[in-house]
Amino acid sequence: MLAEAVIAGKTACAAVLINPGFETGDFTGWSTFGQGWRIGIGADAYSGLYGAVNDMLSGDYSLYRGVYQNLPIVGGHIYNSWVWLRTVTMDTSESWLEIQWYDSSGTLLLQQQSAHATIDQPFTYMYITNMIAPLNAVTVSVRGIVQMHSDSGAPDFSIFDSFGFSETVVPEPSTAALLLGVCAAFCLLRRHRMLKALLDK
Repeated sequence: MLAEAVIAGKTACAAVLINPGFETGDFTGWSTFGQGWRIGIGADAYSGLYGAVNDMLSGDYSLYRGVYQNLPIVGGHIYNSWVWLRTVTMDTSESWLEIQWYDSSGTLLLQQQSAHATIDQPFTYMYITNMIAPLNAVTVSVRGIVQMHSDSGAPDFSIFDSFGFSETVVPEPSTAALLLGVCAAFCLLRRHRMLKALLDK
């Protein structure tokens, strides 16, 4: 229990995204840009009933497509983000999780990306962890991105579901010191009891 308390000094808070799994059956809470976005069901859902699908079809012209949601954050804090991504018949496109940090004037300060999906894959956990928000950042944009390189191999399909975004909470120095002190005392007490048990045999 005490060891868990120390570990809990740095834990992930609950996600604050609205409709992270599209379980409203639509894009409530989200915005999109580019062609081909729709809500899918069945195999288009990692969990629940729905997922966000991007259809890249022959003749399309939108080279970049995205589904995104903006959230208020605190500059200098540490954050994590993730999504489950499935790709089908990926011949001429790629897709990924993207995080963008903005200041109060809406200026892009920093952009970070997960690994890119460039071939077919089942629902796969894509993530970016331990991101330090720029000190003057006030907004984060959590994004699922699809890039079309050519439409010659279309159709390509990218399916995003169960987005997440959380803050890693680091304890104040005094709290961390207290937790470590309690843990050390617990370990010494446990060692003393083990030695006593051996001597009593």
